[in-house]
Amino acid sequence: MAAFLVLVAAILVQLVFSSDDITGCGNKPADIEFVLDSSGSILFKDFRKQLQFTENLVDLFDIGSNKTRVGMVSFSTDVIPEFRLGENDNKEDIKKKIAGVKYQGGRTNTGDALHYVRTRTFPVGGGRRPNVPHITIVLTDGMSQNSSYTEQEAAAVHGQGITVFVIGIGNQVDEKELAAIASTPTDNFMFKIDNFDALQSIKDRLAVRTCKVPPATPAPPTPPTVNEDAVLYGNAHCGPKIPVDLKIVFDTSAIGLDNSKFIMRFIADVSDRLDLQQSQSEVGTVTNDCATKSLADVSFGSGHDREKLEQSLVGTSPSFSWMMRKLRLSFDQQEQRKKVAVVFLGETLDGAEFRKVLRETGRAKFMGIQILVVGVGTRVNSRQASFLATQANQVFFALSYDIIDELEGPLLLQICTLN
Repeated sequence: MAAFLVLVAAILVQLVFSSDDITGCGNKPADIEFVLDSSGSILFKDFRKQLQFTENLVDLFDIGSNKTRVGMVSFSTDVIPEFRLGENDNKEDIKKKIAGVKYQGGRTNTGDALHYVRTRTFPVGGGRRPNVPHITIVLTDGMSQNSSYTEQEAAAVHGQGITVFVIGIGNQVDEKELAAIASTPTDNFMFKIDNFDALQSIKDRLAVRTCKVPPATPAPPTPPTVNEDAVLYGNAHCGPKIPVDLKIVFDTSAIGLDNSKFIMRFIADVSDRLDLQQSQSEVGTVTNDCATKSLADVSFGSGHDREKLEQSLVGTSPSFSWMMRKLRLSFDQQEQRKKVAVVFLGETLDGAEFRKVLRETGRAKFMGIQILVVGVGTRVNSRQASFLATQANQVFFALSYDIIDELEGPLLLQICTLN
């Protein structure tokens, strides 16, 4: 009798994971983002096995703009977008892109990769295809650099209706962290295998399970608590939901005194409309000369006040990453106000400097600092700006500093509606 039951169970497993079931599954549309570990603990030959596994998995899906769409990021110290979700509808072209992904080496910043998925691949309010499953498949061989941050980002990903499959490879993985990354029930969404050669053994099971994921359910919209039109297009005051510690970040030596005056006026107007005393909020500046001037108790009605502020704006800048570090250190961690920064960016940063800036902004975000970015002029790299911001809808652009007042309403609305 026992032998008979074992045989029945084996037949059932075969039925559930049969190739016919996989083929039928491929016709079900979904949006799938692959997240591949490219850290230094993975040998190059094993990294290639990850890529081959991903190619083979893509082969099982019916790819198309109205069918299954796939995207990919690799991560180590930095998160590298390899190709965007739905960027290409041709399966063979997608497989070529996967085969051409480069190995990075470096740290295992899994939390940053999950943050990217949440804010760039499946952002709330835009870029999410409705009525299809939103799926992320994470492959990793080890514990992340910051487990608590990784678990925090995983929870936020789940909260946005994104289903996460995680594959832990080898004996160095942290099962507790894997379980936090995976959707629930964990048994359905977490795989743990001994080595990279075993990846192919789970390919069919993973494909079948992805097709059983229901369409994502978007979070209900938060009802507005302010008159949005009045803030966006008028001069209405906008009290934040919770007290805010706001820092305005800009490089005075790079933009010059004349442009600094426009930012000075922008700070004054924003401060006035935020009702600082009533909302118990504060506004300050972080500039290249390390000036962090509290504006909470300053009235901007007189030319004298503006002149004092203007005089504090001249200095020299060691680097943009240095300023971002000063920003991070300027916040009081014991302070209960919401930490927000508006960063003015006026040029494209070179590769080495941008990587330093990314590290500093990553640390700032880990501290809970919300970063809004204002790109000014034609020399700004929009991709860099979007990476620095906390969310996709927190990036703004102006052609010149003399018209940044046009962004005052949209920025205020973002600040006032932060939770």
